[in-house]
Amino acid sequence: GEPDDEFRSRAAATKARASLLPRWPQHAMKASYTNVETEEKEELVRSEGEPDDRRETSTSSTCWSQLCCAGGGLLGIRACILGSVVVQNTAYALVRRYSRGALRETYSTSSVLLVMEVAKMALSAFQIVTSDAPSDVPSGSALSKYAYLITHSLTMLVPAVVYLAMNILGFVSLKYIDAATFAILAQMKVFTTAIFSVVLLQRKLHLRKWRALLTLTLGVVLISHEAMPKSAAAGDSRAKLAFAEFLLGIAASVGDVVLSGFVSIYFEKVLKSKTETYSVWDRNFQLAFWSILIYTPIMIHDNPRQPFAGWTPMAAVCAAVGGTGGVLVALSIKYADSIMKTIATTGARDAAGLPSGAARGSAPRCSPHASGARLKVPSSSRRS
Repeated sequence: GEPDDEFRSRAAATKARASLLPRWPQHAMKASYTNVETEEKEELVRSEGEPDDRRETSTSSTCWSQLCCAGGGLLGIRACILGSVVVQNTAYALVRRYSRGALRETYSTSSVLLVMEVAKMALSAFQIVTSDAPSDVPSGSALSKYAYLITHSLTMLVPAVVYLAMNILGFVSLKYIDAATFAILAQMKVFTTAIFSVVLLQRKLHLRKWRALLTLTLGVVLISHEAMPKSAAAGDSRAKLAFAEFLLGIAASVGDVVLSGFVSIYFEKVLKSKTETYSVWDRNFQLAFWSILIYTPIMIHDNPRQPFAGWTPMAAVCAAVGGTGGVLVALSIKYADSIMKTIATTGARDAAGLPSGAARGSAPRCSPHASGARLKVPSSSRRS
């Protein structure tokens, strides 16, 4: 009757729609059913005698922990490392300025750099033995690992030479200009780093990021503008000499800016290489090895009889603070990128300039510090 006809028509329509679907091989269908049945049995065996709420809690906890490790944990590490870079760079600039500028201490710059590298090499050597980070270094004794890293360390000779020049230029510039003025040109490291990232890493930066970098630069310039020295009076030889020293400090800062952008991107390219795998501690060990070889003869040449003559507690503080910087720079490049690391160091230059502005009694609301901060903070957030 009519119900049978309706049933047959519906069956025909269903069959027609089914014919439009992709056909699965019979062996695949059978394997799929078998896998599902096996998984259901295993789940029943695992969950036998276990309350439902406990199973749900276990599953949700696992998902939450995986989410934290994949997202929030990495963001937390980046924030911690970049914050440490800001603190370290601020302290290093202020300590060097106080030691060489205010106290006029005469210890050898190369001796401080050598002690910094020895401390960094010792820390890296300890971490190489105790850390389980992935590395191409063959397993074996500590001495065999160190020997392997040294024989394969030619790549790190380039940054060792560049860092030598940067450290010397940094000491020269801070000897003739104050920490706030040092920030005027230090902010250009963001631009040089971005340019070298495009050239060496073929990295494409969105227009929004370039705009953020411009805003960031403007903010730092406003923060540091009031530290510029006033024009010297005509015929004042002492003022002319001071201005000449200021220009020498500016020239040293310009060289430091260009070298910083290059070496940051070079180091990032080496750390994130796809052809070889070395940990941050491996690369720091190799870098410290070459740096020690470079700084030792320079230190002996500066003072053959007493290489550590003129050392004071403040010199030891400079070496300790500077030594931590090398490790933090490598970690920031590894877990973030060179531009973010440079932004962090630029923020440190701002913080280093604040005491000078406070000493001159700058107004907190209408001063360039306040205006620069309003520009700098949002630009940093847009870049990140």
